[in-house]
Amino acid sequence: NLDRLPVDDAEVDDLHQSLRDCVDGNIANGWGEVSYWSAERIEAGDWTPVVWRSPELADAAAQFANEGDLKTIYAAGLLPQETGRQLRGSCERAAAGIQGSFPILKSTGTDGQTHIQSRPDEHWIPKDYDESIRLANGGVHPVAEQILAKAGYLLITAGQRNTTARLTAVADDKKYVGNGWMPVTGLTATEAKALAVFINSTPGRLQLMRVPGRTLEFPAYSAAEAANLRIPDVRNDGRVRQILADCWERTKDRAVPQFRDGECEVRCWWDEAVAEALGWDGGELGRLRRLLHQEPHVRGLGYNQYADAGG
Repeated sequence: NLDRLPVDDAEVDDLHQSLRDCVDGNIANGWGEVSYWSAERIEAGDWTPVVWRSPELADAAAQFANEGDLKTIYAAGLLPQETGRQLRGSCERAAAGIQGSFPILKSTGTDGQTHIQSRPDEHWIPKDYDESIRLANGGVHPVAEQILAKAGYLLITAGQRNTTARLTAVADDKKYVGNGWMPVTGLTATEAKALAVFINSTPGRLQLMRVPGRTLEFPAYSAAEAANLRIPDVRNDGRVRQILADCWERTKDRAVPQFRDGECEVRCWWDEAVAEALGWDGGELGRLRRLLHQEPHVRGLGYNQYADAGG
């Protein structure tokens, strides 16, 4: 991983020689770092080290994504839903309070979801809305009914700018659909709260960020990839469910800083709750969290430049 690019022939020569002299670890003259990823992983299609400046984060993300004590969301009988495309195709934005409209989660960035508790920020209504159709259908428009059947207590981001976003998942006692957020069906409200804490914790974020789609800076996440996230068994393990859900309750009213702001109290609490619930090393989660704060596509600065910015 290079931390900078050469700007002239002399620097090209220096980088070339520095690479020849470096077998592993930090490259001389601040060029970056040499690390290794197994050929077997690459042959299997796992190129995720390109996502990370830190090889330690690449390795940790792979370990969490293959943690045998955790089940994938899909294996747990849950299903992320891509409601954004359906909303955009059959509905349109409407003013709040209009008959037949319903609330959704829309924004993912700076002014989007700022708390781990879901906060709907738009209302949508079926296109060419006809009130008589809603009344004939028993009070719910059939288009809205079809979409709202996919609503969930838990919603996972479908994509966000890594520097300015704040959360990877939100939950509430009410079910919502999203445009930019994927509802997950099959959960109770308490289970959803527990999983929101886990997916926002360092192990959850590292897993989600492994598959960024086409860009590192503004990744897009599919429902199929979200279904592969490994999660604790909040359905059957009451202790784990309660520890994580209690943490959600304690933090639901706390505004969460942007990812680029780095270390903050609320993210520490999420990691501590995960460590307690799963018996993991809290100190190690903290170390990985701080490494994640330093990532260029999270911090918005070149590697180690954050120190010059007061962080």
